[in-house]
Amino acid sequence: MLFHEYLKNEIFEIVKKLLDKNNLESDFLKNNTFNVELSNKIDFGDLSSNVALVFSKFFRTSPLQLAEFISSELKQNKYVLKVEVIKPGFVNIFFTNSFWQNQLSQFIKLDGTYNYKLKTKSICIEFVSANPTGLMHIGHARGAVLGDTISSVLEEVGHNIIREYYINDAGEQIKKLYKTIVFHVENILESSKKKLSDDLYPGEYLKNIAQKIFKKFAIKDSNELKSFEQKIIDIILNDIKKDLVDLKIIHDNFVSEKKISSIDNINKLKNKLLKSKLAYFGFQEKPKNISSEDWEQKEQLLFCSKKFGDDSDRALMKPSGEMTYFMSDLLYHSNKIKRKFEILINIWGVDHFGYVKRLKNALSELIHDDYKLEIKLTSLVNLIKKGEKLKMSKRKGNYITMREVTKEVGVDALRFMMISRNADKTIDFDFDSLKIKNKDNPVFYVQYAYARCMSILETSKKKIKEIEKDAYKLDYLVLHEEKMLIKYICNFFNVIKNSSLYYEPHRITNYLYDLSKIFHNYWGLGNIDKEKKIITENDELTKSRLVLIRVVSMTLNKGLSLLKISSPKSM
Repeated sequence: MLFHEYLKNEIFEIVKKLLDKNNLESDFLKNNTFNVELSNKIDFGDLSSNVALVFSKFFRTSPLQLAEFISSELKQNKYVLKVEVIKPGFVNIFFTNSFWQNQLSQFIKLDGTYNYKLKTKSICIEFVSANPTGLMHIGHARGAVLGDTISSVLEEVGHNIIREYYINDAGEQIKKLYKTIVFHVENILESSKKKLSDDLYPGEYLKNIAQKIFKKFAIKDSNELKSFEQKIIDIILNDIKKDLVDLKIIHDNFVSEKKISSIDNINKLKNKLLKSKLAYFGFQEKPKNISSEDWEQKEQLLFCSKKFGDDSDRALMKPSGEMTYFMSDLLYHSNKIKRKFEILINIWGVDHFGYVKRLKNALSELIHDDYKLEIKLTSLVNLIKKGEKLKMSKRKGNYITMREVTKEVGVDALRFMMISRNADKTIDFDFDSLKIKNKDNPVFYVQYAYARCMSILETSKKKIKEIEKDAYKLDYLVLHEEKMLIKYICNFFNVIKNSSLYYEPHRITNYLYDLSKIFHNYWGLGNIDKEKKIITENDELTKSRLVLIRVVSMTLNKGLSLLKISSPKSM
């Protein structure tokens, strides 16, 4: 059992005992929860709980009085060293050394394997889904690594995961792509240097693709390209797949918008929307940024967005008969729900913020199957070089590709940084700091902690064999830094669990950095006091410390592996 859950169960029983004593209904506990968290400061104990703050109103007492009662009950536990109550009603618990040594022994027996599987669910996580109109940029990298890591964490706790990429291969962007390739091929045929118009995609990448097609298929007339639209998409999509594989990302499914958007499927969805009175044929309101002279009202299919608090009803079909992005997404999500996934997770950019509620409202009214839709929005990534933020514009074609960033800083650094903060927080991606070898480079700092552990274990092979033969003792691990390491190690599975529950892999990167910091500080003690060296003249003490180092290395390796980041044995 996770030690958080152990303490939570102990507190739960105390509260239940109080309910019984006062003849109160225990059903109250089912709908109310409290937190038990690892304390950040030594003065606040090993674990801290807000239980008294949560339940005091129900018991018609002050948080402090309830906290004192819980404290007095907890003190009877043989593993509890002491309990302190802090205003306005927090309960801080200090455990005995034997408790932590017992927790570490249990962790060692599990050999770094997460053994607290959750109820298995079928989950489809859609991420990246970049338009096949060019190479991916750094924003795509963030969504790619986030989606892939969430998938890995969910797999770790026992869920069945499908990594999915939705190919936007229909609509205006594909027409624009085709026109851009035709333009470049005509320039080659005519030996011309015409400039791109604003309605075409800029950049050298598509120009190079046009040259490849021209040479490979010996194009003599641009009209020959009419049958090449799918070939163009496939070329770009293969480049995207290659870049993803280089980043250690492999999708299980690639779902084509074109294939699921048959006339029959579109008509079925339209009729269902109309029958459910969620849509109607009408006229969209004039956008504020368009003058009355330039605005022409045309009848089109509209979704009843105002019913759900939107400021206007949103278009589902364009006057031309083409689908809007909204209709396309409804069709795609209907397709996913038909495939019987219990949870759908989408990783989108923060620019989709206003769109989330609209999609959820439409699906909840349209489809009543048992499913859950979660949408994680990723904030911006600022690229920084020599202390200055790089200015980029995809519209103008001057942006740094994910491929270029990967080549410059490496896969490990890119993956670590893309999940170093919560998805809704901006990331400052500093190229220079990721090339230096100190604690300001977080991925180096964590990898170096692992390499340092392996170096210690390599030089102590003989003693390691003795440990494997004999029953090791942990009684010697009494230093504050040793206790901190044990606490953090034993918290590892709880970090994984919470990362899976909240879809927040940054909890793991932060954990690994903090664990590395505690370890580096512990290692450094030996430079100040020889009695605190890991290898000492006392064999039993040395063996205990080597066990601790081995478990630190095991935890770092497991954490990095979960993030698909390498664990170098030497640096």
